Amino acid sequence: MQRVLPLAGLCLAVFLAMIGMGMAGVALPQKYIELSGSMRSAGWLSSFFAISYMACQYPAGRMADTFGYRRVLACGFLLMAAAAWVFSEADTTMALYAGRFLQGAGEAPVWASAPALLGSLYPDNRGRAMGFYNAAFHLGLMLGPIAGALQAAHIAGSPFAAFAWLCLAAVVLVLVTVRTAASPRLESGKTHDTPAAVRSLWPLACCLPLSGAVYGLITSSIPVYLTAALGFSQSRLGVFLFCLFSGIAAAQCLAGRLSDRYGRRPFMVGGLLGIAAGLVGLLSGSQPLLPASTILLGLSMGAFAVSSMALVNETVAEGRQATVSGYYYLVWGSGYFAGPLLANSVGLEAGSLVLAAGLLAAAALLLHPSAKLGTVRQRL
Repeated sequence: MQRVLPLAGLCLAVFLAMIGMGMAGVALPQKYIELSGSMRSAGWLSSFFAISYMACQYPAGRMADTFGYRRVLACGFLLMAAAAWVFSEADTTMALYAGRFLQGAGEAPVWASAPALLGSLYPDNRGRAMGFYNAAFHLGLMLGPIAGALQAAHIAGSPFAAFAWLCLAAVVLVLVTVRTAASPRLESGKTHDTPAAVRSLWPLACCLPLSGAVYGLITSSIPVYLTAALGFSQSRLGVFLFCLFSGIAAAQCLAGRLSDRYGRRPFMVGGLLGIAAGLVGLLSGSQPLLPASTILLGLSMGAFAVSSMALVNETVAEGRQATVSGYYYLVWGSGYFAGPLLANSVGLEAGSLVLAAGLLAAAALLLHPSAKLGTVRQRL
């Protein structure tokens, strides 16, 4: 029971918070239109979130390694609750921008600290634990818009208030179910840099922006393409996203457990190859290829994500895991932010083909004998 409780609590915490975020995400565009009268500058909602999310990754990881993963993770959920309150009370678009900035700062620890905490709590099954956590994350994102629609139709109240309360529930779950602060403390004035370990991860660092770029495309440009070019209705687009995120969640659970047993590299390489194939099939315009391409893309993205994060977590020193997790998501986030912009500048189809070629090259790089991934492990 003691072994299961922290994982169950963390999974439930992120599941509730992501449901709330999905509910708020449905309501936020409408509130923006009410305050501004148009969607002309709505892109700043994404920009303010991305700026703070990326800028806070390293500080959040560093703070988690210094003060404890549990505390910083709880603070992340608390910041998300504060962002929800700002959304609820906002009477100008600048207030909404401020809320998105605060939300990005809150999500940084949720991404960077949780893998380090899980790796410390479950060192022999870190891939499995991270897989369950990431699956809960995506399931919450998937169900959030549905919960928001049901709440708007049948329950009085603000979705932003629901978001705040769900994040506060996540804070309580983290503090109650994770009873020990599982982070080694960094002694004052003493550094624990692990240059050999970090250097061993350079091939993976080349892959992360490509993975982030694909994630950015499926949350921005690809839904627009499916609607405009292939005539997807809103309900059919919802089915597409449901299948995609279901595949990501399922692969996180399965690949995390299998990579604990058979190693990380096969699932990272297979994930990159599957992402490339799924992306090309999805944008080929062929209706018969769409279902298989969607499922392949989701499964491959999930497999690469959980196996690569587990590799990072088990390679670096125990007092630096959250810091390096912050670097991981900073590099990944650069692709998430820049990938759609670059792809759209040359055309989505052409940009996606270039991205697929990059994914194939990245898979070849991971297979090269010089890519000695995870061969260095330093302990404090």
